[in-house]
Amino acid sequence: MSNFEWDASSMFSRLDLSGKKAQKVAEERLWDGIDDIARIATNIAPVKSGTLRKDIKKTVKGRAGSLVGEITFTAIESSSGYGRFNYALWTHEFMTSLGPLSSSAGGSDGYPVGSKYLSRPLEGERDRILRQIAEGVKGALD
Repeated sequence: MSNFEWDASSMFSRLDLSGKKAQKVAEERLWDGIDDIARIATNIAPVKSGTLRKDIKKTVKGRAGSLVGEITFTAIESSSGYGRFNYALWTHEFMTSLGPLSSSAGGSDGYPVGSKYLSRPLEGERDRILRQIAEGVKGALD
């Protein structure tokens, strides 16, 4: 009878280190993508007083083996008769015409100023950002 014994602890520790490195690279690349989308969205958000373009928040969180990036705009104004009003939501979803400052603001990276200022670059840049994340993870595992 023959016996074969293999100590795989070295291999498993390498895989664990590679996985941690890949996770770190994925998080860094996701932050890069979030920063890029936020930059574009900020530059194509309508501008009246500048409040909307200033109040942007970005986060990247790990959740159950995945990463989630979030970008949020908030611009709360008080209005007589309406109370507190989320200007960011209204301009993103419902705004149909631009004021003079927005009309002359130009755009960024091929995106004009206007509504859907967050969803347009998110959809338009998604494949590029996912590709950059995948390339980074692949490089970390090689």
